[in-house]
Order: sequence, then structure tokens, then C-alpha cells
Amino acid sequence: MKYLHTLVLLFFCVFTNAQNQEHIYDISVNGNIIGELTVSKLIEGPTTTYKLNSKSVISLLGKTTISTSFIGVFKNNVLQSSIYISQKNNKAYDSSTITEKNGVYTILRKGKKSIVSKPIKYVTCLLYFEKPVVTEPYFDVLEAVFSPITMVDQNNYLFIDSSNNEKTTYNYLNGALQQGKTKHTLYDFTFTLRK
Repeated sequence: MKYLHTLVLLFFCVFTNAQNQEHIYDISVNGNIIGELTVSKLIEGPTTTYKLNSKSVISLLGKTTISTSFIGVFKNNVLQSSIYISQKNNKAYDSSTITEKNGVYTILRKGKKSIVSKPIKYVTCLLYFEKPVVTEPYFDVLEAVFSPITMVDQNNYLFIDSSNNEKTTYNYLNGALQQGKTKHTLYDFTFTLRK
């Protein structure tokens, strides 16, 4: 009985130390829903894991299915590693792998390697779970660039991707991301929190 009590207590401690959040967003283009995005944040002690998965069907000169997946691991609020994969019609389309060793990040994308030698704390995946820190640039794991984010008003923020000048507006309500709007070269797309 004492063993069972200890086991239950241990399980309770582990369970209460892990915190998980998950949100689902509808992805739309020109007002038409084309897919969904699921985002999650799992906190286990000093480690936080972010996961993003999306699937969309776009009808431009025929149907194209685009899916993406992302896993980013942070320790003490600093990025440790990430993997981003996108597929087009179930075939690999783009990817990025980031690993950290002794404070230096190695980024691999499409056979090319780049290095970042300063701590990466603010990554765009955080924007799904908290309002941005406007005094810090945010890192895009695919493009491997730091980009500015500015406050438009109390609930709206503008992120401008330094690699392609693409603009995304983030709208928050009570600190939770409600909607994002991205102006793309060919089309504008929106992701809206599902009620």
C-alpha cells in the first residue's frame, strides 16, 4: 500500500509539472477555408516543446495539398533544436534543421549550411501563445533570419519577414492569438482561432 501511495504521488507530481496548451486555427484564402493549423506548447520543467502541424488544399491551376510540421525544443527559454518540414502533394518540398552546440547554431536547409552564434530566444512559434516582445527581433526557422515585430495598437502586431518583406499581422485577445493575416505575393491567407 505504501508503494502504491508513493507511485500515485510521483505520478501526480509529474502530471502537475507538465503543462500543455493546444489551439486549432482555420486557414483561409480570400475568405474560403482551405485547411487547418494545430499548435501546441508542452512545458516540462525547464524544457518547452512547441509543435505546429498544418494541412491545406489550394486550388490554383489544379489542386495542391500543402502540409507542414514543426517541432522546436527550448531549454530555459533558449532554442535547443528544431525541425521544420513542408510537403507538396505528399512529396518533400522544403525543410530546415537547427541544432545547438556550445552556443552555436548549425542550420541546414536544402543542402546549405549556415551558422548563428548568438542565443535564439524569440522564435515565431512563440507568437501563437504569447504577445510578442517588441524590443526583440523574432527568428524564422525556415528562412534563418531575425525580423522585427512592431506594435500597431494594444492588440495588433506587425511582423515583417526580413528575407522577403512578407507582412503578417497578429491579433490578440486577452493575451491569446485570435488571428493572423499574411500578405503573400500571389494571395493573402488568414489563420483564425477556431471557437
